[in-house]
Amino acid sequence: MFAKELVTQGIAPIDNSDSGEFAILRMHEYNVNQLPVVEAEKYIGIISMDEVVSLNRINDPVRNILTPLRRPFVYDSAHLFEVMKIAIEYNVKVVPVLGRDEKYIGLITAESCIRAFAKMQSVMSEGGIIQLSVPVKDFQLSEIARIVESNHANILSFYSQIDADTAVMEVTLKVNTTELSAIIASFERYEYDVKGVFRDENYEEEVKDRYDALMRYLDV
Repeated sequence: MFAKELVTQGIAPIDNSDSGEFAILRMHEYNVNQLPVVEAEKYIGIISMDEVVSLNRINDPVRNILTPLRRPFVYDSAHLFEVMKIAIEYNVKVVPVLGRDEKYIGLITAESCIRAFAKMQSVMSEGGIIQLSVPVKDFQLSEIARIVESNHANILSFYSQIDADTAVMEVTLKVNTTELSAIIASFERYEYDVKGVFRDENYEEEVKDRYDALMRYLDV
């Protein structure tokens, strides 16, 4: 999933000549506390509510902010993971998107990122979750996939995390079935440490409830 597919429609940037008061009104209108600043289609940086308030006079243009604006951005061909990386590195909830000609295209909101990530990770799809622990030296994704598929199931999503101190990889799988007994037995037969299993209907409802609650939080 690429940045150009995630651009949020209907949120205009602030022009460098716009007043601080106008910037605040725009932020309230769009329910954000940060907006990109442009000048003649060129991306200048990102401005926050706090930086606008720091203006000596609220009617002064945005360009009168003395400190240089931060410039987080991604190109339109960037992957979703790069968008999320930039958002975390700069601690921003909107990420500007530029074309290869350096012209401003639009922005990606935190909500857009979360929705895209949830879709990519099959959060809303029915299925079961299996958490495994395996030494890094023994990890083979092909073998894990083979074990799942040999039990007439498929992996919907996969992610992992390595504990550098123990050289152990924690693996989380989502598969397209809630009938997990045979899959679990196969993993244990191949000496995988099954750390957790989630397979009942209540878990699916809990995931959906948490996702919906996060969406409501981002709308506040």
